[in-house]
Amino acid sequence: MTSSAPDPYAPYARLAVVALIRRDEDEQKRWLLLQRQLPEASLGSSGAQVWDPPGGRLEWGEDLATAVVREAREETGLSIEPVGPCYAFLTYYKGERLLAVSLACRPLGSAEAVCLEPEGATAWRWVTVAEWEALASRGESSWAPADVVKATRAAAVLLELDGPERES
Repeated sequence: MTSSAPDPYAPYARLAVVALIRRDEDEQKRWLLLQRQLPEASLGSSGAQVWDPPGGRLEWGEDLATAVVREAREETGLSIEPVGPCYAFLTYYKGERLLAVSLACRPLGSAEAVCLEPEGATAWRWVTVAEWEALASRGESSWAPADVVKATRAAAVLLELDGPERES
């Protein structure tokens, strides 16, 4: 028996990664968000523009760290150093049920050298947790405000435990 569309409630999910990239500037901790169009197929989506971190699906044979480095480079042009996984959630995106694993990351080199892929995001910016939480509260991020706080707190702990930002 075959189905013409994936079952959004099936007990399986494809694995995806999210790059929670933080840079520290003038005592401010800022997180990289990309503005992109949500596909109509996403649950609860009306094709809105949202601000979310870079990320995407794992390719065959990749581990989480390899996938997040690749996705960040493809979507932003940045080289990053993943520190470790810090948050996970189930979502439905582009017709697939995904388990999205967020990894705490730091940029290597200039964090201002963001170069968006032509068919991906339309804009980028560095935001504080409060700014991201406000975007989420207004529905301008696909993340729930509480998830923004939990994920960034966990990522911050991992980044602090790993040590200061490295020079490249």
